[in-house]
Amino acid sequence: MTKREMASLSFKVLSIYTFIRVIDQLQYVFYYFQNEPVLENLLTKILPPLLLLFCGGLLWYLAPFLASSVFKSSTPENEPSASLADIQTVAFTVVGLFLLASALPEMVNVIVISFTLWVIGSKPALIHNIIVLFLKVGLGLWLLLGSRGFANFIRSMQRN
Repeated sequence: MTKREMASLSFKVLSIYTFIRVIDQLQYVFYYFQNEPVLENLLTKILPPLLLLFCGGLLWYLAPFLASSVFKSSTPENEPSASLADIQTVAFTVVGLFLLASALPEMVNVIVISFTLWVIGSKPALIHNIIVLFLKVGLGLWLLLGSRGFANFIRSMQRN
């Protein structure tokens, strides 16, 4: 298995996982339709699974492109099989993408709940949610964009 094939397969596995998370969140969508539909419920209960579904589909469709962007320097022809560093790079990139994809629905929830509380005159106390959201996005971007450097760091720590 080449590096690109392994990376593409990893992205597709992550895409399947996002579809599984959408299935888990269907209970909230069903609950929304059983109760009185309100705009806040529409945004907080239906939009996050739709965003996950969109991200999962996009990830499945873009898996080959993302795989080639992770390994820019190598050519598809004569590509050697994947080394441990390549596997670590793909793993960290996939985890970074997962963190970013899981932060997207949470962002929608925090924004809608904060706006709803602000409209009714209550002071939103969601600072802990916002801090966790920033940590997820920051770590996700760091793993996604710096996955090769992170893999090299892990490998150097294992040697010492």
